Amino acid sequence: REEKERWIRAKYEQKLFLAPLQCLELSLGQHLLRATAEEDLRTVILLLAHGTREEVNETCGDGDGRTALHLACRKGNVVLVQLLIW
Repeated sequence: REEKERWIRAKYEQKLFLAPLQCLELSLGQHLLRATAEEDLRTVILLLAHGTREEVNETCGDGDGRTALHLACRKGNVVLVQLLIW
C-alpha cells in the first residue's frame, strides 16, 4: 500500500513521469495561450500535463479576460476545447 501511494504521489503530485519542459521564455500560461492560438496540439497536451489550474486559466495580456479555452472556441477547434475543459 505504501509503495502504491508513493507511486501515485510521484506521478500525479510531483509529475515525475512527464517529459520535461524546455526552457520557457514566457510563463506556462502564456505559452499555453500561444500554443492554442497556433493550434499546436502536442504542445498544448504537454503544457496541460505540467500546468496548474491557475496557469491553465491565465488570461491574455490585453486585459479582456480571454483564456486558452476562449481562443480554442474562437478557432472552432473541438479537440482543444475538450482538452481545456477536461
